[in-house]
Amino acid sequence: MTNWTAGMRTTAARLYETDLIGRLVFLANRATSQSIPTGADAAANALAWDAVDLDVLGAWSVGQPTRWTCPRAGWWMLQGAVGFNSSTAGTVRECCWYVNGGLISMGRSRPINQTGLVTGALTVDARAVPRLMAVGDYVELVPAHNVGNPLTTATGSYRPYIAITYSGPP
Repeated sequence: MTNWTAGMRTTAARLYETDLIGRLVFLANRATSQSIPTGADAAANALAWDAVDLDVLGAWSVGQPTRWTCPRAGWWMLQGAVGFNSSTAGTVRECCWYVNGGLISMGRSRPINQTGLVTGALTVDARAVPRLMAVGDYVELVPAHNVGNPLTTATGSYRPYIAITYSGPP
């Protein structure tokens, strides 16, 4: 879809496009714990969403639960966070945005990096990133840590989430 210009006719498609701008179209969370191996972020560690609250455009599939697949070309705002269960081991907790299996520019969060992390769950926010995407591109939220052994994601009010908002046409 192109941007509106003077003299354009109003069509159902253009009105629908306008109605989607600024609308939250996908919201999911991880209600049960997921084990995350230690080490650098890797697409294989992407969070698998098991509680989908909103999927306006039908862009998520239980067959590929880590992915939200872009249904229309345009600008999308990616938001999310990862909640990690307690561990005082290691010094790094972070989450990164991957598109089509690769880390994107501006996609790495500022990691929590401190000695002797506090006990209790810890939430790390992903960077809110606007992203121009094509139909079929897919997004994943990938956590990382350096505990030395697997660390699980938190549940309850600390659970991981992903939210995707349509920002407008390309």
